[in-house]
Amino acid sequence: MEDAGGVYDVAVIGAGITGLTSAYYIKKNDQSLRVIVIDRARSFAQGNTGRATAGFRDLFSSGINFNLSNSSISFYRSIQDGSNYDMGMKFVGYMFLLNEDDSRLDVLDEVRRKTKVRVLGRDELEGIRGLSLEMPGEESSLLGIKPAVSAYIGENCGIFEPDLVAGFYFDELRKMGVEFLFNTDVKKLILTPREPLDYPGEPFLWQDKKIGGLDISRGEIRADFYVIATDVWTDFLLGPVGIDSHMRPRKRQVFQIGGPHVEAMLTEFSINNTGIFPFTVLPYYGVHFRPAPKEKQMRVSAPDYIGRNFSLEEYPEAEKSYYEYSIKPVLQSYFPSLGDARIKGMWAGYYSYNTLDAHPFIFRDMNIIVATGTSGSGLMKGDAIGRIVASTYSGKERTELFNGHEIENSNLGVVKREVPRERFVL
Repeated sequence: MEDAGGVYDVAVIGAGITGLTSAYYIKKNDQSLRVIVIDRARSFAQGNTGRATAGFRDLFSSGINFNLSNSSISFYRSIQDGSNYDMGMKFVGYMFLLNEDDSRLDVLDEVRRKTKVRVLGRDELEGIRGLSLEMPGEESSLLGIKPAVSAYIGENCGIFEPDLVAGFYFDELRKMGVEFLFNTDVKKLILTPREPLDYPGEPFLWQDKKIGGLDISRGEIRADFYVIATDVWTDFLLGPVGIDSHMRPRKRQVFQIGGPHVEAMLTEFSINNTGIFPFTVLPYYGVHFRPAPKEKQMRVSAPDYIGRNFSLEEYPEAEKSYYEYSIKPVLQSYFPSLGDARIKGMWAGYYSYNTLDAHPFIFRDMNIIVATGTSGSGLMKGDAIGRIVASTYSGKERTELFNGHEIENSNLGVVKREVPRERFVL
């Protein structure tokens, strides 16, 4: 492995799911390329990829987001079923519990036209273990919530394991000869003129510019081309050279809870083929939980927008009080027995949140491609994003995804961006 002074065709910064899939398809498309992946962590998928709640769904209001996720899910499934490489995929479904006047109904009705969705009425809800269809009067009034009367279950949805999904690409990249440089900080992008004049202060306004290298903690890396797949840290690299990342960081906290009632709920769900309780989204405040059957626990989370600033901590920590006072009252209103559950673990990470339309940004500027703004769905769209990055690198205008659908690359760019606002972000 070569560090300072190495010359590569492509240097990928970031070994999360976006960096790994980008490197994978760039190398796969041209085996002659010398590719290196650089990350400050000790191994791959140690950032927000590894801190995800780890559910997958193709339930999106936008047709583009649907195809990004649907094609990625299909690819992951083909690897797990056809190559005996365990992705940890379990198609337990995504269940959206709905009240009588739920604002998500119109979106879910649109989604039903794209993928397989099962609708449950009140009678079927009564058979779901632990679910209460009667709200405690005083508490529900305080929380401003109403009981669930129906549910939509996305059937091409479920859970997977981030380390296993990312591990597939890492293993394949090593087989293809891609180099990895871990425990390495990229301190800055080195902006240079394409045709230097050897004058102090270059590059000047009127000079054609490029990224000439990376200032890293081990010296310098030089490549012909760079892929910036640094998630919420993208601005630290792009800002100093005057490129807008179009992304803001949003903190997300995950609380893993367990106990006898959690265990009982997990494996007594008769509506899907697995018997495992689905990934479930409650009618209010985005509170949701994901089964963790191996640990016999559940991962609970919720978005927190108002009152949560956009600042970025180096090592974010989950706040127990957020679970106790914000999430738990809503959770136990719908599943009273979960009030006895105890926190077994907790962690925090970030969404690289695209505040404009909640679609990924994939764009080229000079000799770099930036892939960011996945808005919490990087894992479930990861394979498709990597294909688009590689296609953009090759100078193509369109990308064929694994499900056969084609994406116009410029639609996810900046100058000719053409996507609707996604209305289904958790």
